[in-house]
Amino acid sequence: MKNTLKKYQWLIFDADNTLFDYNKTEKTALLHTLDDFEIPYHPKTIIGIYHTINHKLWMDFEKGLVKSQEEIKYRRTEQLFQQLKVDRNITHFAEDYLYNLSQNDHLLDHAYEVIDNLAQTHQMIIMTNGMTVVQKPRFAKSPLSKFFKHIVISEEIKHAKPSKKIFDYAFRLMRNPEKDKVLMIGDNLGSDIQGGINYQIDTMWYNPSKKPTQHQATHELHNLLDLIANLH
Repeated sequence: MKNTLKKYQWLIFDADNTLFDYNKTEKTALLHTLDDFEIPYHPKTIIGIYHTINHKLWMDFEKGLVKSQEEIKYRRTEQLFQQLKVDRNITHFAEDYLYNLSQNDHLLDHAYEVIDNLAQTHQMIIMTNGMTVVQKPRFAKSPLSKFFKHIVISEEIKHAKPSKKIFDYAFRLMRNPEKDKVLMIGDNLGSDIQGGINYQIDTMWYNPSKKPTQHQATHELHNLLDLIANLH
C-alpha cells in the first residue's frame, strides 16, 4: 500500500459499507420499524432474512432486472411480510423504515480518522446508489460531510453505478480531471469496481473480510487505516 494514493488527485468513495456502517444502520432501522408496527420476529434470524431479500433486489437493480429504487422499496417490504406471514400496510412500513434508516449515520471504525487525513492531500466525493431520502439526511448529519466536495446520489441523477453516465456526472463536478488522477474506492465488485473499470479509472476494492475472490481491481484494501499508513 505504500505510496499508492500519491498519484491520485481525486478519490471517489462509495458510501455504505465503505465509510458508513450500513449493516449496523440496517439492523437498527429494521428492528425499530418492526417494533413500530408491532410485528413479531425472531431476533436471531430476522436480519439474515431481510438482508437476503434486500441484497438480491439491489443486485437485480444493478443488472437492470429491477427498474427503479422505488420498486426495491416496496418489493422488499412485500417479500419480508410474506416471509414473516404478516399483513400490514406495505407503503406505511416502507416509508417508516426509510425514515429510520435516514436517522442513523453510523460510521465504520476509523472512517473519520482516515477521511480527516486524506482531506489534507486529496479532493474527494461520494458516489452512492442509495436512495435520496435516506442518503441526504444521513450525510448532512455525518461529521464526514465537511470533507467532501460533492455527494452523487444515483436516484437524483437517474443513473446508478456501474453505469458510465453516473461517472460522467461525477467527472463534470470534478471539472474533468485526467482519468489517471482519479481512484474509485468501494466494497462492491459489481457497482464500484466494475463501474470504475468500465470508465477506465483505477479502482480499489475494500475487502475487510479478506474474501479470496478473483477480481480485476487495481488495488485491494483490507483495513481503512492502510489508506493513510504510508501516505505522508
